[in-house]
Amino acid sequence: MNVEKNNLVDREELKTETFYFLFVWFGFYIIGMIFIQIMAALFGLPDFALILNGITKGEYLEYLDTLKVLQLVLHLFQYIIPALVFLFLYHKKTALKKVYADQKPSIKNIVWSILLILSIYPFISFVYYWNTQLLPDGAISQDKLDIQKVFLEMNSPKDLILNLLLLGLAAGIGEEFLFRGILQRLLTLWTKNIHFGAILTGLIFSLMHFQLEGFFPRFILGVLFCYLLIFTGNLWITVIVHVFFNSVQVLIPYFYPNLAGNISEVESVAPLVAVASCFVFLLFLTIFREVNKEYKYIKIKTNNNNFNEFKN
Repeated sequence: MNVEKNNLVDREELKTETFYFLFVWFGFYIIGMIFIQIMAALFGLPDFALILNGITKGEYLEYLDTLKVLQLVLHLFQYIIPALVFLFLYHKKTALKKVYADQKPSIKNIVWSILLILSIYPFISFVYYWNTQLLPDGAISQDKLDIQKVFLEMNSPKDLILNLLLLGLAAGIGEEFLFRGILQRLLTLWTKNIHFGAILTGLIFSLMHFQLEGFFPRFILGVLFCYLLIFTGNLWITVIVHVFFNSVQVLIPYFYPNLAGNISEVESVAPLVAVASCFVFLLFLTIFREVNKEYKYIKIKTNNNNFNEFKN
């Protein structure tokens, strides 16, 4: 293990970096909200609440593509732009290195990471079903789910491409750079523990989607993405896996539209299938850990009020 002196971090520096990040993040969030309001006025859109309420009833469908474009723009302002602005203004030349995006991902780690996601998917579906059953009807954001269903009703290749850009590519890149790239690193340094950093990042990742019915499955996936970064030391792995996972959620409704149902139509995965899913996942995870024998992420060594940030 080599100590990188340029990675020496003290509490005051960490406070400054955290404040700077939050300022940039929330600043661009507000700018984004103002910007899409201006764009909506230029496009001649009616009130957003009116459109979103009507679109689930088959009204205002002529504005659907415009809504997707505005959602894409808002996502840029919420995730991708603030992440990149923060990194390249605060860390400058070391920006990509700080978030472990300065190296090409290995093919074997990409393959194993995708296998991990595929193997745990039945268990995630099982958790999702029971997550919905444990909530009272009033706690389920049915309006959001109805809008998502309309978004996933695709009738042409153009609809597919737009959804892949919005829900697959933009979401995968933006959320990974912000949550796994920046937030996980800051939380790991604050807690001085890579596991606490991963769990807290997964928690915030799930909460930021503002859907209680999907809280637990998103939390599990969020933590898993964090550990993919911890094991591989490469953010592009989590970006690729996240884009792959989200894109599958778009491709299935396009080729099999009958599978795009409402929350009330979600069926439970058989417990035996869920157990088998966990078993296969743990088997793959054991192999994956053997392929990546040591953590390639931050290692913390405390020293009074200061602490060093190490990497293998």
